[in-house]
Amino acid sequence: MTGAAADDPEEWRLLETPDVPAAFAMGLDEAILRSVGAAPTLRLYSWAPEALSLGYFQAFEDVPAAADHPSVVRRLTGGGAIQHHAGELTFSVALDAAHPAYGGSVPDSYARTHRAVARALEAVGVPSVAPRDDRTCVSDLEGTGMCFHDSTPMDLCWEMPGAGLAKGVGTAQRRTGGRILHHGSIKLDAAGLEPAIAHAAGAGASTDHAAMSRALVAAFEDEFAVRLVPSEPAPEELRAAEELGARYGAPEFVHRDPRRGRGR
Repeated sequence: MTGAAADDPEEWRLLETPDVPAAFAMGLDEAILRSVGAAPTLRLYSWAPEALSLGYFQAFEDVPAAADHPSVVRRLTGGGAIQHHAGELTFSVALDAAHPAYGGSVPDSYARTHRAVARALEAVGVPSVAPRDDRTCVSDLEGTGMCFHDSTPMDLCWEMPGAGLAKGVGTAQRRTGGRILHHGSIKLDAAGLEPAIAHAAGAGASTDHAAMSRALVAAFEDEFAVRLVPSEPAPEELRAAEELGARYGAPEFVHRDPRRGRGR
């Protein structure tokens, strides 16, 4: 037997962890981020019970919805707050910073990831998913602190019938210790804390998590020319996730004031 052919695609890990508690969800992403030298990993997950995640640099007081929410955590990645509910799918990509898939500029890495996500959304029936460019989104609302109410030219948007162009995907990135963690949230259905945003249901597309997950896997394989291998988190990653996860919902971390540099 000879070795693998030179043109065989690189293998990435695919981790699917549905319906996980908020603190564990964040702890596992950090554990994978810390797995220096591990194969690049695409993780697809959902949250149970529903949760609200604050961006790493957000002040708790800048997100009015956080005051009365029963489950609030702070992410390692930046950006605005996100409502994680039954009609949302979260993904994360973790890999070494030197990996060519995310080589080049930070905007380039966002653009590649967004191309894959746009292709996946179109595969489940969302038409004309594209970066916002210089257009205006009806989902841009002041004073909420929510990620989906603050679009940038790179954000993925689509037309909501009778409403207009709106943001339907939010992503953010953290680079530390020679590793990259790229978070993404895809809206499949409407959410109470995020009015006016785009979602698959509003475009008449599939809201099935399994269908969206399959489409994402195919799109990432195509965009990055890799093969995603269904896997399980390593035992040490699971142990680390439990230990690290406790911090994410801890009051001192959730209520830290990033403007004063308190907390990690």
